[in-house]
Amino acid sequence: MRPIGFSSGALAKGDYRLGIELQQACDGITAIELSALREPELQPLVAASGSLSLDRFEYVSFHAPSSFLALSEEAAVALLTSLPGSWPIVVHPDLIRDPDVWMSLGSRLCLENMDLRKRTGRTVDEIKEVFAVLPNAGFCLDLGHARQIDPTMGVAIDMLRTFAARLRQLHVSEVGTFGEHRRMGFLSRTAFARVVRYVPADTPLILEAIVSEGEMQQELDVARLLFAA
Repeated sequence: MRPIGFSSGALAKGDYRLGIELQQACDGITAIELSALREPELQPLVAASGSLSLDRFEYVSFHAPSSFLALSEEAAVALLTSLPGSWPIVVHPDLIRDPDVWMSLGSRLCLENMDLRKRTGRTVDEIKEVFAVLPNAGFCLDLGHARQIDPTMGVAIDMLRTFAARLRQLHVSEVGTFGEHRRMGFLSRTAFARVVRYVPADTPLILEAIVSEGEMQQELDVARLLFAA
């Protein structure tokens, strides 16, 4: 069965322990992404990473901050390097100013496609430019971002075909005009259904919709049904 679970930040913004606990209490969750999307969350989560209770999860990934203001690239990568070696580390391509610094992460580095707010990482050609300087990096396909760029999902299908060997996980949610991650509605489910046959059966799904504890199971059920097709 395909690993599936939530981003800890979607369930409990800034509280990774609660984000883990909520998923441990929900049946059928076998994947988790630990989110340090805001820079101040990075150091505490990295420091705690070795002592977290994550045995129930078949798949664990880590989402790096979306911007660095206080930390240099070198300092941020030094922190990320200390994470468990089996965890893919999801990074936004626009963060990478000095590829040589990020090279040390090797195949653990996992580049994510971007939405309309960004100036790079939105299309196959733009992501190819980053892979050209970081050839060992993997790929995280964010379906909501891809749908924002191309509602027909042609861009997402092109990414799945082009980067198939690099694919590590999917981010699944509806993405609003301002980049907010929402529960999948009818239109987003219809769009995502177009890409299902291109997604390997063992690719982990990370749900990024901001949901309450009482909404978790429904969102899981929707994703399972959609990606079982």
